Amino acid sequence: MMNRTNPDQERAPASEPVWERPWSVEEIRRSSQSWSLAADAGLLQFLQEFSQQTISRTHEIKKQVDGLIRETKATDCRLHNVFNDFLMLSNTQFIENGCVYSVKKSLALIPFL
Repeated sequence: MMNRTNPDQERAPASEPVWERPWSVEEIRRSSQSWSLAADAGLLQFLQEFSQQTISRTHEIKKQVDGLIRETKATDCRLHNVFNDFLMLSNTQFIENGCVYSVKKSLALIPFL
C-alpha cells in the first residue's frame, strides 16, 4: 500500500489530526480522487459546521423579521389612530357646522325691529 499524505496534512497543526477538524471545500475537492475515512470525517465535520452556521443565521434572520413585524404592527396602530383622529375632527366640525347653520336659520326667522 502506498503511503500518501493528504494535501491538508501539511497545513493542519501537528496536534490535530485531519479527521478531527472540518475540511474546506477546496480540501474536499482535492481529496476526491483518493477518498478515505479521514476524508469522510472531515466532510462530516464540515457539514455539521455548515449546518450550525445556517441554523445560527436563520435564527438571526428570524429575530430581524420578528422586529420588522413588531414595527409594522406599531405603525399600523399609529396609522389607525391618525384615521380615528381625523374622523373625530370631521365629526366635531360637522356638529359645529350644524349648530352654526341652525343658529343662522333661527336668526333668519326672528324679525328685526
